[in-house]
Amino acid sequence: QMEAEEEGAKKLSEVSFENLPPNYHNESNTETRVGNRTVQTHQEIDKVTDNKTGSTVFSETVITSVRDGENKRNHECIIDEDCETGKYCQFSTFEYKCQLCKPQHTPCSRDVECCGEQLCVWGQCRRSTAKGENGTICENQHDCNPGTCCAFQKELLFPVCTPLPEEGEPCHDPSNRLLNLITWDLEPDGVLEQCPCASGLSCQPHSHSPTSVCQLSANETQNTEKEDPLIADEMPFLSLIPQDLLSDYEESSVIQEVRRELESLQDQAGFKPEPDSAQDLVLGDEI
Repeated sequence: QMEAEEEGAKKLSEVSFENLPPNYHNESNTETRVGNRTVQTHQEIDKVTDNKTGSTVFSETVITSVRDGENKRNHECIIDEDCETGKYCQFSTFEYKCQLCKPQHTPCSRDVECCGEQLCVWGQCRRSTAKGENGTICENQHDCNPGTCCAFQKELLFPVCTPLPEEGEPCHDPSNRLLNLITWDLEPDGVLEQCPCASGLSCQPHSHSPTSVCQLSANETQNTEKEDPLIADEMPFLSLIPQDLLSDYEESSVIQEVRRELESLQDQAGFKPEPDSAQDLVLGDEI
């Protein structure tokens, strides 16, 4: 198998992108016989040049598969369910193969790779951990327990439930507030690049670093007061969140952070909410 892979790699053409025309696309298919196996390689080459800026993007895509002597693709599995209990489907460039599950403290990228009731936590198989806890893999904010948020981790290359940062720790940068609110509006429970600060803290630019950090809020007392039950009226983008889940988010730090951003934008624009006419009418009747 290794010999077939190496031979297939040798057959890939060396592309000189500089000598190609400004805009170029080509696809090719090759077959290489190695022993009783055939290495099939599909190659796509693209070069795109922006006429306005002059910038150029190069790309080369190579898809390789190996067939045995009976002309069958060497794929033992397609999905994890194709493998027997205690195994998972390992995806690679040349073949999909059922692999034995991994023991505790072994590097992982998916929960299914870990044996038994273990989960992939901070990139390692671990026991005594439940979904939603610190370091478990997540796809959106609903997957994580209170006090954490679903955020990407560069060292892991996939999102995990991450503790909300404390004072002095890097946090969700509020500098581009309008973009953040639009992003939240389109995908209110989506994965974040960084988590907002824990309760009582706000994300502020750091004087000696380009990274924003959590600092004590100037209006901490105001922020710790009970949230308005009509929060959805003040924040219309929350209408995208199902009503049965909204109560779980009203007190969350993620919602509090976005609420503070909205209030700050209103202050900058000089906007003051108008009195509730219905409430005035009721008071008038009582008098």
